[in-house]
Parts: sequence; C-alpha cells; structure tokens
Amino acid sequence: MTELVHTPLFGLILTLASYRMAIWIYGKAHSLPVLHPFLVASIPVIVVLPLVGLSYEEYRQQTEILSFLLGPATVALAWPLYRQLRTVRQVWRPVLITTLVGAALAAGISIGLAWWLGAPEPVVGSLAPKSITTPIAVEVVKSTDGFVSLAAGAVAITGIVGALLAGPVFRLLRVRDDRVRGFALGLVAHAIGTARAFEFGEKAGAFAGLALGLTGLVTALALPWLWPWIAGWLF
Repeated sequence: MTELVHTPLFGLILTLASYRMAIWIYGKAHSLPVLHPFLVASIPVIVVLPLVGLSYEEYRQQTEILSFLLGPATVALAWPLYRQLRTVRQVWRPVLITTLVGAALAAGISIGLAWWLGAPEPVVGSLAPKSITTPIAVEVVKSTDGFVSLAAGAVAITGIVGALLAGPVFRLLRVRDDRVRGFALGLVAHAIGTARAFEFGEKAGAFAGLALGLTGLVTALALPWLWPWIAGWLF
C-alpha cells in the first residue's frame, strides 16, 4: 500500500474518484451551488493526503497530466462558441468593451484592496491575475514576481465564490439573458464560472468561454507590461 501511495496512479485515482463522487452529490442535491463539485471534490483530497503521509508537492507531481489537460479543455470551449458565432457577431462591440473594462476592474480591485490591507508586493502580484484561468494565471504571475501557489489558490477561490454567488446575484438584478449571465461568469470566475454557465444553457456556456478566453488574453498581454509601473507607484 505504501508503494502505491507514492505512484502517479494513487494521485489520479484519488482525484478522479473524489470528483466523480462530487458530481454525484451535486446531482442528488439538484445542483445546489454550495455543493459545487469543485468545492466538494477538494475535501477528500485534503483529508486523505495527511492520512497517508503524502505531501502536496508530490501529489501535484502525480497529477501533472490532469493539469496539462486544462489547456486542451479550455481550447475545446471553442466548439460551443462556434455554434453561437452568429449571435457573437451581433454583439461584438459590447463584448470588447465589457472585456476591457471587466479585466481592468478584476485585476485593479484585487490589487487595490490587497495593497490597502497592507499586503507586500509579491502577495499583491500573486492576486492580480485571480480572475483568469489557472494555466494563464500561473504564467502571468511569473512576470509580477508573485507566488505561483498563492495565485493558483486565489484563482480557485475566485471561481468558487463566483459560481456560488452567480445565481443569487442574477436573481437580485433580474438578469435573464443567457449571453449576459454567461459572459459575466466567464469574465469574473474563469473556468469554474464557465462550467456553472453551461448549467444555464449552451448559449450561456459559449459566452462564458468567450469571456474566459478574452479576459485571459487581455490580462496576459497587459498585466506584465503594466506591472512594473503599478508596483513602482504602489511600493
């Protein structure tokens, strides 16, 4: 058993089994946001790793193939977007404006709030790309001299909070347009928000995927270029 724990097979089985269980619970709970699979699936992993004496670093190495597949999975979102291409063409101007404003606000609020609370420069740099998907955020944070693990955690928390609050916020603001709901989720809550958007329908999922890609692109291009100026002004 000890030998199995220290092989990639253990990490893969633990991760996939935890996620499959979380999907089952989510379905039984009628898609209750607080039981989102991303949140529930992390619980068995958090409990099991200390029990078997497996470090997070070794677990991360065991599941590298799953991390690698995040990239192709993100690219695969182009298919539902292609199916909604005619709709996207009709609203391309609002889409571009919203992307630029939303990406700036997502990064700016996290930077400003962390700085106001007294966080040091590496921490602020780690939180700046919190609203873009993990593969892009990990690369962007290298240019802000932040911590990759902190950035990945911030991305995960942002996605979970976005998925949890999306429904109540949309009901409160009476937002019923799937294009708006999807784009807001993809822009703010990246991949986890996109998964949540597909529960509203294919159109919402397509616009979430579009927002995820555009926000990641804008942030990846702008933040490394602007960060030296931002850091110099704040610190």
